[in-house]
Amino acid sequence: MSKSTHPRTLKLPREQHGLATSTAATRRIQGILPAFLEKKLIDAEANGLVVPLDGSVESAVAAALAVDGIGAEHVTGLVMPVQLSDEGPARTAETVASLLDIDCHRIHLQPVLTAFQRAVGETGEPTDDLVAMQNASERVRMACKYYVANSKNELVVGTVSRTDRLLGSVAKHGENGVDLSLFGDLYRTEIESLAAALAVPSDLLNQSTHPVKDTGATDAAELGIDQQALDSILHFVIDRDYSASVVADKVGVGESVVERTIQWCASTRHKRHTPPKPSMDT
Repeated sequence: MSKSTHPRTLKLPREQHGLATSTAATRRIQGILPAFLEKKLIDAEANGLVVPLDGSVESAVAAALAVDGIGAEHVTGLVMPVQLSDEGPARTAETVASLLDIDCHRIHLQPVLTAFQRAVGETGEPTDDLVAMQNASERVRMACKYYVANSKNELVVGTVSRTDRLLGSVAKHGENGVDLSLFGDLYRTEIESLAAALAVPSDLLNQSTHPVKDTGATDAAELGIDQQALDSILHFVIDRDYSASVVADKVGVGESVVERTIQWCASTRHKRHTPPKPSMDT
């Protein structure tokens, strides 16, 4: 990535590790994000915001910022469990909604996915592909968010961090199918700092919405580093265009880890860009 093509990101005070986690930074973010939501709501002449709640720190912070921006009476929370393992996070999500005093609805998606599997099975295609079904679950969630939003003239708020977007740790046309990408500029470490400033319950801070498939490990653990190191690597590589050797030295990790992260981002590029069309090859 050349210096002339740096992605636009929020101008925030940053610490030595490259991340905006200081008190000054979180205060500035607390001012920017609710105002962003309010402005977009007014511009769209919408009645409110739909926020998916999954028990993660990202969704809790998004809901809190939505309440700050437009008031609890204009925020709709959706809790959409699929499997039994989703029950604990779903209860956490409902607790967050109760604390924020927002309208919250639980949509049980297991019957929908079961019917979906049955319908796809009638085509003769396999329906036991775990990755395919996980992706289908997220796309069904996206459809539910928009059904509710359309019926109430509301906008859908996304809760995906910049970390997960860059690594592609989301289902294509799933979690990123939103009207407003609230955390599009913020790495997960920065969202955690924001959560602490907002007094989000500490038991949410260790939850990750996107474990690596099959292993159950987070993206950072898969690389053998902690979350802050991963986010620093992404910032210095993507936002600052530093070389792998410079980044490795600044973050204090092996150059091979940086190279692997760069390759990871490159391999998931298709999830972040407009689908190719014939004129792009001319």
